[in-house]
Amino acid sequence: MRIFLSYRRGDVGGYAGRLADALHARMGPRSVFQDVLDIAPGQDYTAVIDRALDDSDALLAVIGPGWLTASTPQGSPRLFAADDYVRLEIARALDRDVRVVPVLVGGATLPAGADLPEALQRLAQRQAVVLHDETWHQDVDGLMRSLRGKASSPTQRRRGGPVALAVAAPLAALGAGAWWLWGPTDEGGSGQEAGAEIASCPPLTGDGWTAIQLSADPIGGEEVEGGELIFSVEAASWRPQGSAWQVTLATTMEAALPSGAYHGDWRYDSLVVAQRPFAVTCFSPSPEFVDAETVGDALIGFDVACEPVGYIQLRLENDADRIDVTPPTLEPGEC
Repeated sequence: MRIFLSYRRGDVGGYAGRLADALHARMGPRSVFQDVLDIAPGQDYTAVIDRALDDSDALLAVIGPGWLTASTPQGSPRLFAADDYVRLEIARALDRDVRVVPVLVGGATLPAGADLPEALQRLAQRQAVVLHDETWHQDVDGLMRSLRGKASSPTQRRRGGPVALAVAAPLAALGAGAWWLWGPTDEGGSGQEAGAEIASCPPLTGDGWTAIQLSADPIGGEEVEGGELIFSVEAASWRPQGSAWQVTLATTMEAALPSGAYHGDWRYDSLVVAQRPFAVTCFSPSPEFVDAETVGDALIGFDVACEPVGYIQLRLENDADRIDVTPPTLEPGEC
């Protein structure tokens, strides 16, 4: 999912930055378009906005107490100026049928349609989300569940409960041979186009799988806002794919933080085999959102061009955080 943040810096600059950080922590660093970060000096603003909206699933219109009353140097309402960037962003999203969600912060209320320029009056008919300072993380999590079409979090197991491998989503919609159609990957590649949705992993059952001996402590952690995410590799297997190999790991993620966290494929950077990194090609979380102090499971797969023997390492989202999948005393394989 790709989110476009629309806001007026003089109104909610601090809130917008905080919201962007929270979305990055839950969805990954490339999931949010924010003009202050994503428009380089000298670029055509309207062209960049158009491209970003084409790539976005939703626009969050962050509205603070001064959003409606902001004025130009001449004293006229900025929203009614034809070149006002906030007006342009929201109007273009509404015209393109991009999902537009008003996000109210700092005690702001949703403006009435009569107070808005004609191009934005449809905004007043959209269901708004309120983010409170005292319940910020819970409110952002509720926003995320709404955007993903989920009314509530799935049932999860508490820490210390038995480990259960994730059940892969049915592959029928992808075709029986979908896994085999991705093809081998180049170094650091995934076999998929950039921005393509990650497919579900097939379960580690049936013929053809060979188990990988794990290291004594295949565990790693990642510091996030409000706490820590703790990852563990519970099992790993490979099977041949033509002249390459499929490697699938059964992992867990513990959300050791008060707000919980999404368990997404972006949490895993790459699998290093024979000293070469290979990106994620399939991912099956169970559940997608891991509540505070609970553990979620996942299958995560890689198409690798090197025989999966010797020392293998799993790199997490922050490249400095890594897990020894196999014993670190092993020599890397050759490729």
